[in-house]
Amino acid sequence: MSQGPAPDAQPPQWGQPPQWGQAPGWQQPAGPVPGGPGWQGHPGYLGYQGYPGYTAPPKPGVIPLRPLGVGEILDGAFQAARRNAAAVFGTAVLFQAVVSLLAWLAGGLLLSVLGGVQVLASDELPEESLVSLGASLLVSSAVLALLSGVGVLLLQGVLAIPTARAAVNQRTGFALMWSLARGRIGALVGLGLLYLLLTVLAPAVLIAGAVYLASQSGAASAWSIVLAAIVLVLASVWIGIKLMLAPAVMVLERAPLFRSLGRSWKLTNGSWWRTFGIVLLCTIIVSVITSVISMPISFAMGLVAPLAGEPGPAEDMLATMGPLTLASMLVSSIFSAIGYAFQAAVIALMYIDLRIRREGFDAILAREHEQAAGLETRTIPGLAAAPPEAPGSPWSR
Repeated sequence: MSQGPAPDAQPPQWGQPPQWGQAPGWQQPAGPVPGGPGWQGHPGYLGYQGYPGYTAPPKPGVIPLRPLGVGEILDGAFQAARRNAAAVFGTAVLFQAVVSLLAWLAGGLLLSVLGGVQVLASDELPEESLVSLGASLLVSSAVLALLSGVGVLLLQGVLAIPTARAAVNQRTGFALMWSLARGRIGALVGLGLLYLLLTVLAPAVLIAGAVYLASQSGAASAWSIVLAAIVLVLASVWIGIKLMLAPAVMVLERAPLFRSLGRSWKLTNGSWWRTFGIVLLCTIIVSVITSVISMPISFAMGLVAPLAGEPGPAEDMLATMGPLTLASMLVSSIFSAIGYAFQAAVIALMYIDLRIRREGFDAILAREHEQAAGLETRTIPGLAAAPPEAPGSPWSR
């Protein structure tokens, strides 16, 4: 026959842990109730978010020092750029403004030399004017592509410095960033020229092959050209992702040109699809935001041109349209620079993430953060603290 609870049993009280499954006569232990007033918790206690005794990875800066998720990389890149706005956005905007100005000057100079200004005020388009106008546009685009191709890699390299320092909660000013990048600028320019050479050489080979196949009769030659173009595009994308981290390696590890390429190739082994997906997502986000902001501004500037009055002499037309064209290029370049800066920060965090996954780089960063706590250091995180056995580090040479 069952018996009732002991006479001295206490009824449940609010704020106490659940009572089910306890024997009759159970009493609340002395001390504060877990989760109640006065409860301090066990060191590392996270309640329902983790097990008792669990310690979360440290997060001294914009990212936790552990393998990162996609959202953490994107958010960390934005936070790193925001914390070091003068170094990140200032450098990108300044670079893009210089590139746009040089491209505008090159195109305008050639346009004037070839007499293409007559096109701007002429109802008829002579053949000579069309040739000069086309040549000026071609040269302007080529200068812009040349400077942008080299400059984007330069930005990716130098902007990896404030991003890496933000990972351990260190701020980086404009002057400090360029001071830390000293000695790497020439190597980054060389890397950009190498990429540009390969970019020009590959289509040249394709065009030469297409000319040869076109000389052959039959429909098979046309399909061969299409197939060769598809293979070239796919190979370019694959190689581009494999070498994506070379600028960051070149600056953060002080590695020479070809060692940086090999290091990037090795770090992305087994992570190509993940790297490609993050880069593609970042590119889509930047393109959408840039288009939404820049298109209305460019459209508004285009509406200003008819307000200038009736067309006059060619020189007057050039004097009117030239500043409008330059202003439109500068506005577009500013928003493009913001996108380039964000992409550079994303690539730098992908480099850190892959080193954390493969080399335990989080322990190196955590140790350096502890050693530099409370101090304003003027070093690149992980450079001086990297162990000699780290693959590809300057100390293993």
